[in-house]
Amino acid sequence: MTRTSMALTLAMLGCVVGCGGKATDAVHIGSTRAAFLGPPSEFRALAPKLETMFGRPVVFRAQPDGEALGQQLALGEIEFAFLSAKEFCEIDNASQLELLATAVNPGGRSSRRAFIITRKDSSIARIPDLAGKRFAYGYRGDLLTDYATRATLKNEGLDASKLATEILPPPLAYDGRLYAGKDAAAKVAIPVLRGDVFPISAGVMDEIEFLKLPATGGNFITGPAQDDFRILAKTMIVPEMVVAVGPQTNRTLAVKMADFLLNQVEKEPVICEQMGVSGFTTADEEQYSLARLLLNQN
Repeated sequence: MTRTSMALTLAMLGCVVGCGGKATDAVHIGSTRAAFLGPPSEFRALAPKLETMFGRPVVFRAQPDGEALGQQLALGEIEFAFLSAKEFCEIDNASQLELLATAVNPGGRSSRRAFIITRKDSSIARIPDLAGKRFAYGYRGDLLTDYATRATLKNEGLDASKLATEILPPPLAYDGRLYAGKDAAAKVAIPVLRGDVFPISAGVMDEIEFLKLPATGGNFITGPAQDDFRILAKTMIVPEMVVAVGPQTNRTLAVKMADFLLNQVEKEPVICEQMGVSGFTTADEEQYSLARLLLNQN
């Protein structure tokens, strides 16, 4: 690679991940998603739509976490940010930020919960019965399938420290806890709950994923069904992704973005599919305040 082409590549990468200076004629949008060239995959259909709406180039700038995104918004280095609930709660002082919209998930809600499940033929009837038993969480550090799950166990009468300690190495187990990841149904939680791998007494599964299972008729070939399991508890709800705007963002841009998210994006199936949403609705700040309390407890 020549010195000129190398410099060009680095310059392009800087624009993508947000390492370069701000181009004043562009609208800058932050997230924790990064891509080598162009917008991240979640926003590839969204970017050209926004460019047409704003009449300006749109640049997606990646940041390592929610706190960094909050700082960039406050400084005016980015106009908007797409943040998960956890990322938003990582911002120490979000009082300067405005919440434009909250994502609506495929279940038609702006929040989600998870089910703590066991086999239908299990002798475990209540959460306290899990003391000393093995348990499968979702993602390590996930607001719903880790933090909210542990809080729910405690609220139902069982401190998570009373569960059996795992000795498996990462990425399966961290801090003595077993994590199944996003595809808990296919990879770990449901197969092991059925006894297909090794005995686990209970686990957690996102409600939306659980309801994708057939209601009945599960088997070893097609996979399990909902009626193969008993729901021991439902976790507290956590809000979905939020779109925030900084205090220095041009108000005309902010109004255009809010109108697009709240009134138009649901008519754009490709955009919604890539972002994993069915649309957006007005943000409920109280939900994010409760999520912040949950995060601070862990």
